[in-house]
Amino acid sequence: MSETIKIIQPTVPNFPIVEGLRTRDLISRLTKLDSEEIDNLKNETTAILSQCVNPVNTVGSTTGIAIGYVQSGKTMSFTTLTALALDNGFRIVIYFAGIKVNLLEQTTKRLKKDLHTEGDNARFFKVYQSPTMADNVHGKIQSALQLKHKPAILITVLKHYKHIDELTKIFNTPEVREELGNNGVLIIDDEADQASLNTYARKNSKSEDWEDDEFSSTYSSILKLRATLSNHSYIQYTATPQGPLLINIMDLLSPKFHVVLTPGKSYTGGKTFFEENTDLIFTIPDAEVYHHKHNQLSDCPQSLIDALQLFLIGVAITVNIEQKENFLSMMIHADREQDASKQFYDWVKKLRGSWAERLNLPDTDPSKMELVKELRENYIEAIRRMDSPPDFELVIEEVLQVILDTNMELVIQGSKEIDWSNASSHILVGADMLNRGYTVEGLTVSYMPRYSIGKSNADTIQQRCRFFGYKLNYFENCRVFLPNDSIIEYRDYVQHEEIMRTMLKENTLNQLEQLLILSPEMNPTRNNILSKDVIQHKLSGWRQMNALQHIESNIIYVEGFISKQNFINYNDYKTPARNHRYVKLDITKVIEFLKDFKIMNMPDALRKSSTIQYLRYLADKKHLNYAYIFEMGYNYKVEDKKGTELLRDNGAIKLNNIFAGPSNSGTTPYPGDRRIRFEDSICIQLHHIKIKDDSSSILWGNKKLYTLGIYYPEDFAHSFVGIDS
Repeated sequence: MSETIKIIQPTVPNFPIVEGLRTRDLISRLTKLDSEEIDNLKNETTAILSQCVNPVNTVGSTTGIAIGYVQSGKTMSFTTLTALALDNGFRIVIYFAGIKVNLLEQTTKRLKKDLHTEGDNARFFKVYQSPTMADNVHGKIQSALQLKHKPAILITVLKHYKHIDELTKIFNTPEVREELGNNGVLIIDDEADQASLNTYARKNSKSEDWEDDEFSSTYSSILKLRATLSNHSYIQYTATPQGPLLINIMDLLSPKFHVVLTPGKSYTGGKTFFEENTDLIFTIPDAEVYHHKHNQLSDCPQSLIDALQLFLIGVAITVNIEQKENFLSMMIHADREQDASKQFYDWVKKLRGSWAERLNLPDTDPSKMELVKELRENYIEAIRRMDSPPDFELVIEEVLQVILDTNMELVIQGSKEIDWSNASSHILVGADMLNRGYTVEGLTVSYMPRYSIGKSNADTIQQRCRFFGYKLNYFENCRVFLPNDSIIEYRDYVQHEEIMRTMLKENTLNQLEQLLILSPEMNPTRNNILSKDVIQHKLSGWRQMNALQHIESNIIYVEGFISKQNFINYNDYKTPARNHRYVKLDITKVIEFLKDFKIMNMPDALRKSSTIQYLRYLADKKHLNYAYIFEMGYNYKVEDKKGTELLRDNGAIKLNNIFAGPSNSGTTPYPGDRRIRFEDSICIQLHHIKIKDDSSSILWGNKKLYTLGIYYPEDFAHSFVGIDS
């Protein structure tokens, strides 16, 4: 189902936005999109452009971020943004198009194709890939800017400091600088979380003198280019925004606004595979999971053989028999080491040759009969989701044709571009070259034994998902083979991603408080781009809040809340201080209570915000319908309490332990406040306390307030990362 776009940024644009000839021309060719998808595309690109700096004779800069899913159409979005920008006064658009040459060429070709820069629109575009001073591109740009018909200048550049520095030299020439003046340049940073960010951020954050800051080379080159442009808007595109969202807010690449991109209706992503269609995910047995140090396999694993046969059968049916697609592909991503890719490539190549020979043998040959039996077993799985599959006898005839028409590619550094139209079947074997940004056309079967020994980075594992994309036309062919640990990681990531997207849709970046919710088994991103102030918290067991601000308003709010509830007594421990009561509430009412209870200090505010977002996610997924709120010692006057001490640490103050411990005194032993809970949902304790302050300050002594203790049962524990202060 499609998502409803919600733009939470200001509705008043920085300059008037019009849909002109370039945008209408591009939209007219997007025939695969329906009217709702077209409207989403135009609304989202308008939302981005409206927050850019006015491109006409203005001094200023801004940074924004556009957040999509992996393989969900981000390129279409920034191509449409390009067309809209050209209609509204921009003359120059720069694209940071990945860190590998194949991605640079892929982006350049896509732009030329979508914008018809080498066809009907050739007169209106000047396209330069990795321009240099030696090619006199500065002179060419000067001439293009002087032309009366105002052609657009599109520049694609490798995300590498040498290439960006060369571009800076071009924009620093008198020819370009004087002709451009204070008119706007749009910079689009594709895969913005990769390479652009400062890898010295953590080291710098520990230094007291900012003048001694160090900068990674690519990051530094981007800052120099931006400093050269008096008027520019820098738009980051990514499916994994953990890095850009968590970098220090003072960083020049930290986004000031964001737009969440809506995938098309036929998109198949993390939810599709890891929540709605888990039967398409196959576990690679631990013994067959290749690792270059810990498990170097001597023989081709059986799971790879099964995956390969499933793929060949799928191609035979979908391409050769039903002719629904012109070709389909399989991806094998074994390990980051090239030797592993070569090993897997050799295994598949030998299997392909052996199977072709055996299928050419007489039907009575034992070797052929054995292979046909294997294929028949995998045929049952291959057709499981098909409504009217062809008979096996017809399929087996076509499997040989598929094998003979299979193109195998070892995709490593320096490998050639793939001619997708030249075969009905493609098998790609590689590692990091098949990672982020790389589009495997017609991908159906993915075999990915690669795994991490320690904690995975959330953004890194997601970028390996080349099997996401627009695949509904052949979705019944899709299968994904992963180690069990990777399956768990991806399921956790999907939860994290959906919580994060909900947060982003409902809040401005300032409101988000730079907070992300994660599985405790994951890091948000690589640590070196994050300041030391980014901390990770696990919310499990009991956590107390320090509600030392807005005391009076919280008292009024809590007492009004209590007066409206029908409480149930928890147990009778014979003394007012130990007798508590609770109410079981619909999860939406618990969220409402937490929202309106004021907690201003960090990181408690982050804990509260994280809890609210997590409860919303659990409620949306129907995993949780209710939670509990306890009023502790409800019949015990706060004036009679001993008082809770304040602790001071480097100027910060917080409450000492608010939970009373166990006691064997009296007729009924008391198990302690921490045992006052239920295990089937999150529990919130309301503590009405009096502060005991032995310091010389008279500000806090005997002050009375409400604060919270929150219990996260193990089944509902979660982690978040955010900026501490």
